Amino acid sequence: MELPDLSKLEVYYQKVEIIQATADQIIKDFQWFDEQITFSGQSESAYQELYDQIHPIIDRMLNLDAARFFSLLYAIDVEEGKVQKLLFGEEATDASAEIAKLIIRRELIKVILRKHFSKGAF
Repeated sequence: MELPDLSKLEVYYQKVEIIQATADQIIKDFQWFDEQITFSGQSESAYQELYDQIHPIIDRMLNLDAARFFSLLYAIDVEEGKVQKLLFGEEATDASAEIAKLIIRRELIKVILRKHFSKGAF
């Protein structure tokens, strides 16, 4: 069974089932940390809607509760090396914004792989 091409995630942004499952996964993972994320179900604006909620949560956690922040990233399984580079790297970036994007990407990949292995290719 061939793995889906995860370098081209854009094709999955058009699949309502994938978008809804990704939003559900994000909601579930953030609930473990008593953070509320909601999703309207509008697939066209899903990315921006989720990003707009995740970004301030990440920003707050980074500034007020680093242990909880790293626990969340561990639970979601965000690549530690990328996070370290954003937080402590040479380039000046809005780390919380970029980490919010990494979270959405990781949750999308989890959904794609789960669907791929549960039903085969879609």
